[in-house]
Amino acid sequence: MSTRLFAPPETTRLPLTLPPVAPAPSSPGFPFLAAIAPVAASLVLWFATGSVLSLAFAALGPLLAVATMLDARRQRRRTIRLAEAERAEAFERLHRQIGLRHLDEAADLWSRHPPARSLAREGGVPAWGRDRLAPVVVGSAAVESAIRIEGSPVDERDRAAVGAAQRLEHAPVIVDLRDGLGIVGSPQLVRAAARAVLVQLAHAVAPDLVAFTAPDTPAWAWVGMLPHAGAGTIAVVEAVPCTKPGATPSTRATRVGHDAEAAITVALASEASSLPPGLGVVIEIDAPRTARMLRAGDGGAPAELAPETLGLEQAAEWAEQARAFAARSGAVGAVAIPALVPVGDLPEPDAPVRSRASLRAALGVTREGVLELDLVADGPHAIVAGTTGSGKSEFLLAWIRQLAAAHPPERVAFLLVDFKGGAAFEPVAALPHVAGIVTDLEEAEAERAVLSLRAELRHRERVLRAAGVRDMSLLADDAPLGRLVVVIDEFQAMVQRFRELAAVVADIASRGRSLGVHLVLASQRPNGVLGDQVTANAPIRVSLRVMNRADSIAVVGTDEAAQIPVDRPGRGIVDRGDGTPVPFQSALVDGASIESVRRRFTDAPPVRRPWLDPLPRRLGPDELAHAVAESVGAAARTEGVHTGMHRTTASNAETARADARGSGRPASAVPFGLVDEPDLQRRSVAAWAPGDDGPLLVLGAPGSGRSTALAAIEAAMRAQPATGVTRLGNGRGADWAALIGLLGGHDSSPRRRLLVLDDLDACFAAWPEEYRHVAVAALERLLRETRGSGVSVVASAALGRRLGGGLRDLFGATLHLRHASRAELAHAGGVADLWQRDEPPGAGQWRGRRLQIVDAPRPPADAVPEPETVELGAASVTVVSATVQRDLADLRALGLQPTLLAAGGEREVAAAVAALERPVVIGDAEAWMSAYSLSGRMRDSARLVVHGGLREFRALAPASAGRTGAISLPPLLDDADPECWQVDPGRTAARRRWKTTETSLNVQSGR
Repeated sequence: MSTRLFAPPETTRLPLTLPPVAPAPSSPGFPFLAAIAPVAASLVLWFATGSVLSLAFAALGPLLAVATMLDARRQRRRTIRLAEAERAEAFERLHRQIGLRHLDEAADLWSRHPPARSLAREGGVPAWGRDRLAPVVVGSAAVESAIRIEGSPVDERDRAAVGAAQRLEHAPVIVDLRDGLGIVGSPQLVRAAARAVLVQLAHAVAPDLVAFTAPDTPAWAWVGMLPHAGAGTIAVVEAVPCTKPGATPSTRATRVGHDAEAAITVALASEASSLPPGLGVVIEIDAPRTARMLRAGDGGAPAELAPETLGLEQAAEWAEQARAFAARSGAVGAVAIPALVPVGDLPEPDAPVRSRASLRAALGVTREGVLELDLVADGPHAIVAGTTGSGKSEFLLAWIRQLAAAHPPERVAFLLVDFKGGAAFEPVAALPHVAGIVTDLEEAEAERAVLSLRAELRHRERVLRAAGVRDMSLLADDAPLGRLVVVIDEFQAMVQRFRELAAVVADIASRGRSLGVHLVLASQRPNGVLGDQVTANAPIRVSLRVMNRADSIAVVGTDEAAQIPVDRPGRGIVDRGDGTPVPFQSALVDGASIESVRRRFTDAPPVRRPWLDPLPRRLGPDELAHAVAESVGAAARTEGVHTGMHRTTASNAETARADARGSGRPASAVPFGLVDEPDLQRRSVAAWAPGDDGPLLVLGAPGSGRSTALAAIEAAMRAQPATGVTRLGNGRGADWAALIGLLGGHDSSPRRRLLVLDDLDACFAAWPEEYRHVAVAALERLLRETRGSGVSVVASAALGRRLGGGLRDLFGATLHLRHASRAELAHAGGVADLWQRDEPPGAGQWRGRRLQIVDAPRPPADAVPEPETVELGAASVTVVSATVQRDLADLRALGLQPTLLAAGGEREVAAAVAALERPVVIGDAEAWMSAYSLSGRMRDSARLVVHGGLREFRALAPASAGRTGAISLPPLLDDADPECWQVDPGRTAARRRWKTTETSLNVQSGR
């Protein structure tokens, strides 16, 4: 049984296990106790009863003992039978597993070392490698299997299973020919076996490494068709047996090709004694399917095998196919490839090519001559692979330079994307063909540029549709549209950073041919990164040196790119799309060659850039006004195809069209910034339509521009007719009055009104608890009823979660400015991928798009009237004070004669009040609540002044007085110290300033 040369497949390395042998059950013994027990029992019964019949029970003991022993033996035999049956089934499963693993093992061996008959029958591309001593298959036989079975054999069945597992039938017998091969037998059989060996060697070894020599006879004429012409020699010799006694064997052979010492010798003879000495392997063929093999130094018995043979016609046909393939790939009949190819040595057209039907460029040198690639005829797209130091970037520069030299900027432009540091394309940045260079150092710019390509495809579709043609090459010569070549270096890194761009690239790959957009995708390891849609539309494949065979095979169908020496930068393998890999040397560009192209097209107009610049870091009012005017004009021209307003409803388009037609109807949308839409190649006006969008919430970290956003919206609303603005932040007293006024709808506001709340998450925090709850409830009501009440709401907050779910969910639209972190933005409902750490104030996102808010000056706030000073001397006055002694001093300083009400002093105060025409009575809440009778008289007839809080107010004020509109609370005071409530009989409480000597002087002086 032959041994193997190579590692087995992984599936055969997992060990199997012998079925365990069930232990034999022990033989049952005689149940003496069971036999004696009935005898003893019967004796006891006889002794106790005196009945002779009880002695009959003594016979049951031996009878039961015998029955029990017989049943135990039956059970033992049954257990043994079941165990044997289970073990037999386990052995059947084991043999099935062995058979399946043998099939996998044999298939793996045959796939790695296909026999000559398979090569001749299937054809295909030769696997030309760099190993001159490639092993070959000389036949099939039973070889040692890699399957291992754990467990120690205990019987013949175990030993048979182990033996079956160790023997792999009909496996290839693989030999190493470094010491030569001898084949003995009839001439027809040995030549057939030799043909099989030569075809395998010719399939495995590159033509530039070895040459084949054979006898100069018709039987070996097919060897001369092999394309191999290297320095090493694989020689076939036929030995002639001795015809004279004492003579020595001789050989006759006519060498074909190089006359060099043979690296491998294949000797043929009819007798073993005629073979040259020192051969490593000798095969003696007895019949077409019977042979013996002996290895030098083996010392054992010859191994039996079925020899591998090949017919003469099959060998000749394979040799002819191999020679044709070598001619197509330039592997034979050509000069050596130079190690350095200056770009100046390559041909260039005398005049720029203006035809749109070609993008041909000379990029390097092959064995047959100049390497030319055409992205139109051979493409439309290309894949380039190459590891660090392979010359991949230089190859891309050469391609760009050669295309620019052959075609004017109006016929070809470049978008260059570099995701490995940003310096790869700097040498060609000055070419007038270059529309732009984006790098991974500016990730947002790179993302915008690639996303814009979808809009570029739509633009080209419109141009072709307007011209009435279906392909770029059919456009008229004066059509203002050239081809666009998108070169992406390190495509893998780009997709890993921006996964959504893979879909954009796939879209370009499928639609780019007719639209004139071509992709050149470069990566160190394209295998597994490019999707099927890209690879199916990228027939041009280029692989410079790569690190492993799999990457080379995945790109160009051969492992030659993995065997390129490290000291050969620029050396690569190219497949133009015909399935033929061709070695080449890439051209090397220098600064002078690029500068010459730049000077040649100095007067060319700038190429069309497929994407806009990023949004400005500051957007002025004039810029926004210009964008709004353009959008309105576009709406008027297109009748609603696009308004330019970044909205999700049609209202903005309708109002913009109405403005354009001069109907005089005011626009419902409020423009406040510009939105970046790179995938549409445009900037749109960000607009908020309160009637359609609902309340607007502006979220952002401190310094992100929240106040600027509110100012921009407020300014736009003030510019609209019949619209008023209520801005909170003028003190809590004024804010309370404004909020309750909007809620009740009884203020003198215009038909539409805007409520502006800055820092909503903190603006009510300092209010008294009762007022805070009422204010939040009032705001929630306004938010729910905004579409029907005519009151629109816009608010800002640092963190949306601080508002609480009930309030947060009432906002129909959210404007996200800069957040503290990406996670914070995502938690707030924004698009996390749009987060940037260094965004300027006013930058953010609106409806999933990047946004810059207009930096508009904040409009002046409406004048807020100051509360009037309380009147104390015109009528009877009742004062409820939280600071009685201080307020008593203030009243006396004003020239009044107040009466102090103390707890328990109701009778004295009542008498004093009756004697005065306009009494002024002051007391704290406890004193007034204890003076029931006096409190009732004064509440109905005197003016009530409350200088304190709600406790003092509720101590004496009637329930009807403690309301603000529909709210059961008096007006909120800015500060309970300088302000107070005034309640006249039959009326509600009013907010007033507490009258002191200072306030009196201020009033008299007009301040």
